[in-house]
Amino acid sequence: MLDAKMIINKLNVDKNQLNISVTISTPFDIDITSPKAKIVFEYGGKTRRLPFLIRNFYRQRQNNLCVIICSCSYLLEYIFDDFTDFSEMKAGIDLYYGDNEVCTLPFTVSDKVIRDNPLINIEEKFIGSESFDGFTVFDGETKPDDAVSCPYSLNLEPEKGYIIILKGETQSEKKRFIFFPFFKFVFIFFRTVLAIVLLPLLLLTGFIACAIGFVTNLNNKKSKKKIAVDKMIGFISFFIGTDLKETNIYNSAELSIKKFRKKIKHIICSNLFSRYCKKPIVQNRITFMSGRRNELGGNYEFVYNLIKDRKDIDFQFLMFSNPANHDRLKTIRKFLYLYATSKVVVVDDYFRLLNTVKKRRGVSVIQLWHACGAFKTFGFTRLGKSGGPKQNEPNHRMYDYAIVSSREIAKHYAEGFGISDNNVVATGIPRTDVFMNKEYAEKVKETFYNQYPNLKSKKIILFAPTFRGKGQMSAYYPTDAFHPETLLKKIGDDYAILIKLHPYCKDRFTIPDEFKDRIIDFSDNVELNDLLFVTDLLITDYSSVIFEASLLDIPMLFYTYDLYLYIRERDFYYDFESFVPGKIVYSESEIAESIESSDFEQDKVSSFKYKFFDKLDGNSSQRVAELILKCLGLNNDLEY
Repeated sequence: MLDAKMIINKLNVDKNQLNISVTISTPFDIDITSPKAKIVFEYGGKTRRLPFLIRNFYRQRQNNLCVIICSCSYLLEYIFDDFTDFSEMKAGIDLYYGDNEVCTLPFTVSDKVIRDNPLINIEEKFIGSESFDGFTVFDGETKPDDAVSCPYSLNLEPEKGYIIILKGETQSEKKRFIFFPFFKFVFIFFRTVLAIVLLPLLLLTGFIACAIGFVTNLNNKKSKKKIAVDKMIGFISFFIGTDLKETNIYNSAELSIKKFRKKIKHIICSNLFSRYCKKPIVQNRITFMSGRRNELGGNYEFVYNLIKDRKDIDFQFLMFSNPANHDRLKTIRKFLYLYATSKVVVVDDYFRLLNTVKKRRGVSVIQLWHACGAFKTFGFTRLGKSGGPKQNEPNHRMYDYAIVSSREIAKHYAEGFGISDNNVVATGIPRTDVFMNKEYAEKVKETFYNQYPNLKSKKIILFAPTFRGKGQMSAYYPTDAFHPETLLKKIGDDYAILIKLHPYCKDRFTIPDEFKDRIIDFSDNVELNDLLFVTDLLITDYSSVIFEASLLDIPMLFYTYDLYLYIRERDFYYDFESFVPGKIVYSESEIAESIESSDFEQDKVSSFKYKFFDKLDGNSSQRVAELILKCLGLNNDLEY
């Protein structure tokens, strides 16, 4: 077990916010470049994992220690949905240092924490003013008066690693409660009035957008609106003599309009949903919802094929790939009706409309996440980072079940989705069942080579990177970062390259005519999994395709020219350089050298596979189908 020590340098509750700062020391490992820390809350048999932000870490050479400094603040009322008065919950710190994991770190406490917060109860032997060799970190000052007025108190169990948070109600909290609603009402009223006053600007924007779109006959609807808005703002800016976009008035107006539109949408959704909730739940209804595909595919297809012939199930579908559909009234009405009346709702990605209303009691939501394993951080794991959610957002938290490939990664999905550990089920991923089906593999190969007979004698390289950008609307891959024709010139005529970009990416590689028989872009069609059956080498970066590739023992190269930028902006659940099952390369010349020397570090693949897949029996689809039938309350007659 890793010998890690922790001292708490700051700990208090200000109103409803837990503020904590710690210093952790552990033996230094030169190969570990990205340690992780988590805070785990426990309440009423549930858990909630949240990232504990690492502000700095460095080597203490005299003792050969890695010193890790973490600090963060957490809104206690949003940890659990049902955290009520006079309750208590525990919190502990977990450390991940390479392959080492230490759960609920024991700790000591700085004496300044005790001086500044009289509500903390702790035995004297666990109090000490020094951290490791004099390094003590504080995140500011806490006044004793603030702590006294707080409706929370803290008990500490340092040997067990627990911080116990007790919730009550103080006199000062009651006084604040009297006046707060009034000021909140005034603020909302003022903001709404401002939004209504600025509504003509919004209507004018829409009118000009339609006019310009009609005249220029643009294909991209988003571009029409953007051009219209830019032209209108430029027109106004010319007359007032200043750039309107740079003014606080414009920024405030834009923010108010967005909030107003969001508020109107929320009111409409709430009213419609409350009407639909008066209808009874259809006990045998299951609805498949997706905002990333127009028809069944991936995990959906494998599960649906097992239960589609059952006459006792009412199947409904709400599927689209255009993000704009989330804001269309027709889609919203259908969503609200199905969400209110379906016994089971199944999603395969982040489905934004689920956030508009609170789930009805008696409805179960199952997340068949499209990716295998746990690789890039997502959801609430990105708390406090650019593009990440706020702690009080409802994203993902309505899931009753989330399926994963192994118990090893369940905790990471629980953290990302903001749900309890016991809501994550290691059934295996349905679409990976094909990798245990030899007949299917042969059929895919035969179909592929019948269509591309010239590739039968070639060694096939699959280039399948993930996207850059913050999400579906801004996703891209920099096509100038990889030149497939240049690579083929270096490695010879024995190779062909198949390109499969992420579905979110819109730009495509330009393929010279002389290479069109050996460089083929499959980004717009063909399942990625099917391409793996004909792949001799996978070149990727941070894509979760590596998990499926490991099932076929495919050698891999990780082309990560922007690795440290990606770690800073997105990060991973594991230390990337010790985690990936293949060789890491940073340039196109290194790719060519590795291929020419067959240096792929393939020995890492097998252990990787068995770490991230609990069961390789080809029955993941059946286990998910059984879970769905259980939620529907129907008999299970599936055969293995």
